[in-house]
Amino acid sequence: MRRYPYRHPGNWKESLIRFTYGDGGLTLVPLRAVHFHNASIGEGGASRRLIDILGLVGLAALATAIVNYVNLATARSGLRAREVAMRKVLGATRPALIARFMGDAIMLVGVSVLVGLALTELSLRWVNMLGGWTVGFDWRFVLPVSVLIVLVVGIVAGIYPALVLSSFRPAAVLAASRMPAGGRIESMLRSVLVVLQFGFAIVLAVCTIVMTDQAAFVRVLDRGISKEGVIVVDALADASLTARQEEIVRRLGEVPGVRIATRSDMYPHHTDDSDDYRRPGGGSLLPVWWGCATPGYFEAIGARLVAGRLFDVHQGSDYHAGREQEGAGSSIVISRLTAERFGFASPEAAVGQELREDWGGRTYRIIGVIDDIRFGGAHEPMRPLLYYGRSGSFGEAAAIIRYEGASQAEEMARLRSAWASIAPDVPFSAQGVNDIFADDFRSDQNYGVLFGIGSAVAIGIACLGLFGLSSFNVSRRRHEIGVRKVLGADRRQVLTLLVGQFLRPVFIANVIAWPVAWVFMSRWLSGFDQRVALTPWPFVIAAGGAGLIALLTVLGQSARAAANPPAASLRAG
Repeated sequence: MRRYPYRHPGNWKESLIRFTYGDGGLTLVPLRAVHFHNASIGEGGASRRLIDILGLVGLAALATAIVNYVNLATARSGLRAREVAMRKVLGATRPALIARFMGDAIMLVGVSVLVGLALTELSLRWVNMLGGWTVGFDWRFVLPVSVLIVLVVGIVAGIYPALVLSSFRPAAVLAASRMPAGGRIESMLRSVLVVLQFGFAIVLAVCTIVMTDQAAFVRVLDRGISKEGVIVVDALADASLTARQEEIVRRLGEVPGVRIATRSDMYPHHTDDSDDYRRPGGGSLLPVWWGCATPGYFEAIGARLVAGRLFDVHQGSDYHAGREQEGAGSSIVISRLTAERFGFASPEAAVGQELREDWGGRTYRIIGVIDDIRFGGAHEPMRPLLYYGRSGSFGEAAAIIRYEGASQAEEMARLRSAWASIAPDVPFSAQGVNDIFADDFRSDQNYGVLFGIGSAVAIGIACLGLFGLSSFNVSRRRHEIGVRKVLGADRRQVLTLLVGQFLRPVFIANVIAWPVAWVFMSRWLSGFDQRVALTPWPFVIAAGGAGLIALLTVLGQSARAAANPPAASLRAG
């Protein structure tokens, strides 16, 4: 990735941009967005998607908490009906009552925010560890935002219960022998809110399972090369070391434990150069990603030869000091995908054939075909590769080190020590191939963890609300339960009736959440060249888990109500 800064002559804070040039062409990135543009650029950037997921998790948890408050406040409004009636008889106006109940909601949210701030400060270290950040509490930002959250959430959560409570008519309430139940509209509203709660939770749970499966799939994805025992020393790409590349690699090869030391500009997460090639005598121009390989490269990375042979130092047409030394028929090694793109019937059929580069007009002879290598991430498509044999220096080369008899940490320490004496003016930079490829699934694994936390929080909050509603509804239906038992219903029938009514919103939530989660995960998986199949199992597991937790939540209350003797239930009703 090459980067070129440019500053517009106008307001530089708003118009400073950066040119980023890669395989997709030239793009312009506003300076304010550079930090989140590409976490792999190397300036300590963070993934914007990770930040967005954290925000989504927080909003989902907050939304379910608001829904819970509205549910429980409206469900218990009947218990405060006589209080409201007495206040109105004593002169309280409806605006005064609304202000009172809104004040209660805002005060409750305020206490919750204080508890939330304390928990956030305690968990911030863990979040920083997960995201690779160093985020701290900026109280100049946190305090105003907290006050805004208290006001907004308090008003949103409290406005409907306040309107319901302040609407009771004193004469009707005081004359009635029973408290008002709220009617079918409020009952339906509470069911809809429960459906939304569990819908949130189930969507997050499905996302957690699918993302975790995809991260596990990428972790074991066959890259076509060895991931263990190979270190890439990209510090060699420093322009000041170009003339000394051969000497430096030779001295690195003398480090204890090093079995092969070689160079190339084609290594994991680095395949920048592409040109168009065609078969001599006609055919379409096709883009091919090319690079240079010095002796021992294919053995160092563990590339698999499928046809022909690899470069040989004893063959004069295999290795050249540079492009200017190459002649007609110089040797190249291509990948299996390259052979397929140019229409060769098989890798064996490609050996001995020629390819012509478009921009230079040189013709090269294919001497070998290796298995496909996935240098890029799982999001990127497999690229057709082409190698030139090189014996001299070339730009953007990294040292490829295959070692044995030591752990990666031990070998890395040896190479760092040797580098300090070989090139003390250039900072040592190296990474194991396994660690480079780990970046491909680490972010998706983190997404899965965050969605898992969000789904656990959402399900937990939803179940707390469901527990409160079930407890309240069971207490209000004791008289009905007693009458059903007197008319012949047994404990199992009563239990089935209550549990079925409480779990019906959870079932409806699954019907709504499944298509939503399917669309989200289909679009997310479409960004991967290699991905897991989107099967029904994540949906079944998420639905089963949410249903089981909800069942356990309401089962205790329902079982106690079903076990009560009819006489006790009728006296309580």
